[in-house]
Amino acid sequence: MRLQNTLATAMIMLSACAAQAQDSAVILGKSSYAKTCAVCHGDDGKGGGPVAELFQVKPKDLTQLSKRADGRFPFSDVYKVIVLGMEAPGHGTSAMPIWGDEFMADALEDRGVSKADAIYIAAGRALSLAYYLESIQE
Repeated sequence: MRLQNTLATAMIMLSACAAQAQDSAVILGKSSYAKTCAVCHGDDGKGGGPVAELFQVKPKDLTQLSKRADGRFPFSDVYKVIVLGMEAPGHGTSAMPIWGDEFMADALEDRGVSKADAIYIAAGRALSLAYYLESIQE
């Protein structure tokens, strides 16, 4: 009985830690979004940022990603677009920066950060941005 109580307590604590970690990722993602995405996609993610009118193709409404994917947030696809950009055969290029490269360059600017650590930092920023985008789905 004591083992079951210990395991139950551990599960509750781990669940709380996981929820807190995801909340932290969303907060970090929101900050990254404000710095990197809002200028095109708008503060609300609907595609109406201050420079959106300068593009021939309006930036996507990022609050509708789940809706366009039959109600399920396309997490891995969103992560890939953040890290690798939107270029696809037959579709030309995108005006959207490749944020994986930007996040890497930003991390490498910090003193004492190795390339391996910069990769982890960039991946973490991209993940937190994807978690934030998941949190703003309508």
